[in-house]
Amino acid sequence: MSSQSVAEERRSAYVERRPMLPTLLLTGFCFLLFALAADRLMERSSLPERLAETWAFAEDPAALAGQWFSALLLLLLHAIPRSGPQTLLLVTVTTGAGLMGLLHWRLVGRGWPTLTATLVVLAVALNPVSLILITSGSTLLLATIMMALVGVAFDRASSVGDSQSLIALGLALAGMIMTTPTAIYILAPLLVLLPLALRDVRDGASAVALFLLTLFPTVVALAGILVAAATLGEPPKFAFLRWSAPMHGVEAVAGTPWLAEHGGSFWVPLGLLLGWMVAAVPFSVLPLLLAVVTAAERARPAFALMALIVAPIAGALATSRWHIADPLWAAAAGFAFSLGWLASRVLRPWERFLGFILLILGLILAWSPLWMWDDEVRAAWRATLFW
Repeated sequence: MSSQSVAEERRSAYVERRPMLPTLLLTGFCFLLFALAADRLMERSSLPERLAETWAFAEDPAALAGQWFSALLLLLLHAIPRSGPQTLLLVTVTTGAGLMGLLHWRLVGRGWPTLTATLVVLAVALNPVSLILITSGSTLLLATIMMALVGVAFDRASSVGDSQSLIALGLALAGMIMTTPTAIYILAPLLVLLPLALRDVRDGASAVALFLLTLFPTVVALAGILVAAATLGEPPKFAFLRWSAPMHGVEAVAGTPWLAEHGGSFWVPLGLLLGWMVAAVPFSVLPLLLAVVTAAERARPAFALMALIVAPIAGALATSRWHIADPLWAAAAGFAFSLGWLASRVLRPWERFLGFILLILGLILAWSPLWMWDDEVRAAWRATLFW
């Protein structure tokens, strides 16, 4: 029997072991959980006002500073009859529940017992990073999904390293750039790690070809943003000026507490973001731990570094350029990279146990005073949810 036939039999066996009912029940439970939390926030917080601000962005696509996927989503939602700002919340709640179901489906298909996979997904769903993204109606959830796709593509590129995996990584990066302009700060540390991911590149010509192949879709995406901005009456010069302005020219959020205290700095925000991300997502340390003790992960150390340090470095760079209003952005990116890794791995029993413990630890630490609850908006969100 050929190796391809053996691989196909194993894949079929995985699929056969995945009962659909537990995944559907868990998805429905997560939807009810997120919907109840969102309903409470709608009644008792300033969430309706923030949703109205996001909804109004569709009236001025140029103000999105290149967030064309987000703008397209908003325009499509505007086209739905009788839709309104609350539609954003329905979309994020439904998407969040669907993502939890997909994660459960992937985990069971990779050898996790159904009960353990359910507990893992609940730990992810109840983490405040997930809850804030899903119950805020923010387009940051879409950006986080794109970041997870980048993490999966980067991991595949470091594992396989062929032209198809590099093209997939380039397309994922382009999609991320078109979802949020701040994503360009994720691109910078990733390019530093790319040669480590593809260690077979040993000469200058191969390195140049590697970067060209990976970056070409992103360059096309950026050029498309400039062309689209020009069609809206904004020449490239003014598009660059808008992007380089604090918060990309969105004056309403340029004076946020995070930027007021740390804007223009790098090292202090880096330390804070790394600490907050490890507190909420200690699971991000697992790839690095496995890279130390297992040969399989040691063969691809680039992703282990990506899961742990790329998000804090990107957040610190964005803070130094006055381009990140909320440090939650970095924690969300780290969570996305780590969950992308988890969904693509077949772990041994002790690795699954360690990963589960780290997710539970993150759930506890993220709700503790160690996390970023000194922010008034987040503190009010937590108070509204529980009192």
